[in-house]
Amino acid sequence: MSTADQSDICFYAIVATNQGPCALLWRGGGKDAPRLLRVYPAYPDRKLLLRAVQKHYARARLLTGAFPKWLQPARRFLMDYYARDKHKARIREPDWQWLREHLFWQGQTEFSRDVLAATFKIKSGTTLSYGDLARMIHRPRAARAVGGALARNPWPVLIPCHRVIGSDGSMTGFSAYGAIATKKHMLAMEQ
Repeated sequence: MSTADQSDICFYAIVATNQGPCALLWRGGGKDAPRLLRVYPAYPDRKLLLRAVQKHYARARLLTGAFPKWLQPARRFLMDYYARDKHKARIREPDWQWLREHLFWQGQTEFSRDVLAATFKIKSGTTLSYGDLARMIHRPRAARAVGGALARNPWPVLIPCHRVIGSDGSMTGFSAYGAIATKKHMLAMEQ
């Protein structure tokens, strides 16, 4: 298989956490640096997680060897994040420089990049509304568009879209497994 062919293949690895398995899915290798395409937050069991990955990426290959060194920061963060409920420990957020270098940003519009970058800045234990986020990116009338960009966030947990709520404090959509119940659980864990 040529290097060009290898860069088109998606791979994924399972990350075991205290609250269920997560998956990290990436593309690249060979001459192209690998880039993280998607994060699957904790699922109740491996079978459901594998089904979700295959639904979106039918040709993705499950990693069977050693966990890639370049993905270790994301793996550690997910393990620590889901352990915080048990230990009530405050953990460090992922490193923005690492995310900028290793996420597959090519699929994002400039607007979505702005929304995701602003969302990354929301600290653990706090929330903002979609309108607040729209104002942060200097687009005060774009609250709905912000919601749309967050609904397509391929890196939940790393980019904490669960910390964005309705202007009235309501828990609005969340596209990860478990939807709003998962969002509420994640916010409760962070308190």
